[in-house]
This record gives sequence, structure tokens and C-alpha cells, in this order.
Amino acid sequence: MIPVQRVPVSDRTQVLLTRWTGRVRDAGGTSKAAREQWIKAQTPRKHVRTALESMTRGAVRCMYCDDSRGTDIDHFQPLENAPLRAFEWSNHLLACSYCNSNAKRSQYPVNGDGVCLLVDPSAEEPANHLRLLLKSGLYDPVDKSAKGEETIRVFGLNRPDLVKGRLDAFFRACSNMRDWHGLHQDADPLADRLAQALLDSPFIDVVHAMTRLEPGVEATVVGQATVPALDAWRTAHSLSFCAADADASGIEDVVDNTLVGDDRTQQGRAGGRNSVGLVTTMQNYGLTWTDPTGTPRSSAVAYDEPSAQYRKAALESEGCTSVEVVAVRPGELPEPRG
Repeated sequence: MIPVQRVPVSDRTQVLLTRWTGRVRDAGGTSKAAREQWIKAQTPRKHVRTALESMTRGAVRCMYCDDSRGTDIDHFQPLENAPLRAFEWSNHLLACSYCNSNAKRSQYPVNGDGVCLLVDPSAEEPANHLRLLLKSGLYDPVDKSAKGEETIRVFGLNRPDLVKGRLDAFFRACSNMRDWHGLHQDADPLADRLAQALLDSPFIDVVHAMTRLEPGVEATVVGQATVPALDAWRTAHSLSFCAADADASGIEDVVDNTLVGDDRTQQGRAGGRNSVGLVTTMQNYGLTWTDPTGTPRSSAVAYDEPSAQYRKAALESEGCTSVEVVAVRPGELPEPRG
């Protein structure tokens, strides 16, 4: 499990979600009413799904197991416990069908004070409670953390298929990171493409755990040959993006015209569609530079701002010139500048 940064939805989308919360309340505020309204709310569900997908790494991975595709919108606090949170944006995470329907279901363990004992990867750093043992592929609670223990149990994070997948991913990551480092040292543009492939692969929690290894143990875990690559990777590609404070004024609304409006009943009364902002997404950045041979280059991956600045510093230390951080729209990358 890795941290994910929750993006704020636009004010107009929040109004839509609040409106549907009112419908749950008007229908009795029960878990049955919440489930019925959630099933009916096709447009709000599309809003929420698109926002959640913008928060994921790779091919829209499950936010719990980091393996399978995130197909389900999970109510972190289940409808059985909190029906009035059915349309609360902070209560939504993206999960695979196994983690959502087979593992977690309606479980929501709490301690004696009523505090939830599950890790919410959008609200805290999972590594504060979960330690991934790279040589075994198993998760272990940090310092016997009750939250760590319950998270492992409820989501089945140590089920055999995930353990084997992490072990395979660890050996691939060590090899890919060494290959990336060689290309990176040669200022080969393929380095960025290889890095993106690694970041988009299943079990990105393995790479996250590798970057958190202490200097005294990293050689024992990843092997001395991988240590220089790992050190360089930490500088160029940070996965610690959970603690940043998102500012809605600094991100761009993405409006999908197929989703504007509320439901068909409301559209019928108005005689048309209402324009409702869908979601907001985090600002992405790319880089352009001239390599030591005088060839214009540009990044083949997008970064958050801190990672882009780290990458800029690394390029400048390698003798590249005219290094610039460029804001890009989602799905776009900068062109090399002649």
C-alpha cells in the first residue's frame, strides 16, 4: 500500500454530492436508503470514479493491494456504519473487486475510543503502520501497530497471490532500476520511459518500500550492485506525495461534457442540461533541457512539482543546460526546445 494524494473536487461537484446526501437523509438516513440512492446516482458515481482514477498510479491500480485494476468505488467507512457518508468525497477510495467485495466487505474495526483501525492511504502514510519485508513479500505491522495488524487482516494483504507478486516485482524492480541507472547516467531519453514503465507496473508498493530502506540495510536487501541505482532513483523519482496540501485554486477543472447535469428528472424540469464541473486534478510538470552533446531533450514522464525540481537538479549536476520545468496538462508532455 502506498500513499495517494486526494484531489479536491470542484465546488460545483461538491454541491452535487451534497444534494445526493440530502436525498439519503430525506429517504430516512438508513443504510438501505443510502444503498438505494447510491445505485440511482449514476452521474455522481462517474464524477467520483474519474476523480479517484486521477489519484492512482499506473494502470488505475487498487489503492489497497496495488495489484489488480481498481474497478470498485469503496466506501471506506461502510454504508452500514455511516449511511450519510455515502456521497462524502473523503470517504471514497478505488479498490479492486476482491479487496472491496471479498476481503473488506462491510468491515470497519475500531478501537475502544471508536477510532478506525484501518489505514486510509489518502489520509496518512501507510508505511507508518505497514512494513513490507522485501525478501519475503509479506507485510508486517510496524511496532505491533494495531492499525497495521487490522489493515493486513481486513484487506488480506498477505494472501498468497499478492506475496508471490511482490517477490517477483522486487526482483524485476532491482533489475529495472539498474538498467534505468545506466541509461540515466548516459542521459539517454529511454531512461525516462523505463522509469515510467516501472512506476506504472503492479506492486508499486515494492518500489516505495525500496526507497525507504535505511542506508545501513539497503545493501543487504537489494544487493550492493543496486545501491547506486537506488540512490539515484530516490533523487529523481519520489513517491512520498501524501503529505502535500492540495490547493483547489492551483489545479485545473476537467469537465466531461457527457457527465454534466444532475439526473434526468432534474434535466427534464430545467428543459436541458445543467453545467456541473466534474473533478479537479493535480498539476503535472515536465522538463526540457539540452544534454551535454547539445541535443535538445524533453522528459517522457510527468512529475509532481517536488519531483520535477529534483529531476532538474539532477540534470544540471550532469552538465545539462537550459533545464526548465514546464507545467503540462494531464496526458501531455513537453516537446524538446531547439
